[in-house]
Amino acid sequence: MALELLWQIFSLFGEIQYWIGLTVGVLIIYQLLPHRDKKRIAWVIFALLPAIIFSYQITYLFKIWFQVPRPCLELSQCPTDYSLPSGHAAVIFAFASVFSLETKKKKFYLAVFILAVLVALSRVFLGFHTYADIAAGALVGVFSGYLIHAAYKTIPILLVEEKVKKKRIKR
Repeated sequence: MALELLWQIFSLFGEIQYWIGLTVGVLIIYQLLPHRDKKRIAWVIFALLPAIIFSYQITYLFKIWFQVPRPCLELSQCPTDYSLPSGHAAVIFAFASVFSLETKKKKFYLAVFILAVLVALSRVFLGFHTYADIAAGALVGVFSGYLIHAAYKTIPILLVEEKVKKKRIKR
């Protein structure tokens, strides 16, 4: 029973509602921060949340496409949507990817990816997914995180180019 509770707690970190709530909290705090600190956490708003939402949407589309039934159909708490890929795995691996790409602090990489693996495994141990589901979800999450982070990195370049264009037009 205690082990099941532990897996349920890990599973919460894969809930999109958790990440949206966290981001709303960051948005509120963001308004109170000095400009220097806003630059430090802007990636949470402009890279992390979009990567999580994008990964969640991609898993939704794949679930509709593949229509793989869940392994827990006989359980009373079984989700009603399809199984492949795992949305929890996609969301947590999108987080892990963006976090690792943005922070560039190697001492955190291992801890973040261990958390991602534990969250993904929690879905198998709770009976909601298979290993194939979480592997596919992890791939979607890593791809989403990388793609959105790459797009996020182009935003400052585009803003600088726009300022240069405006200065040229004024002259």
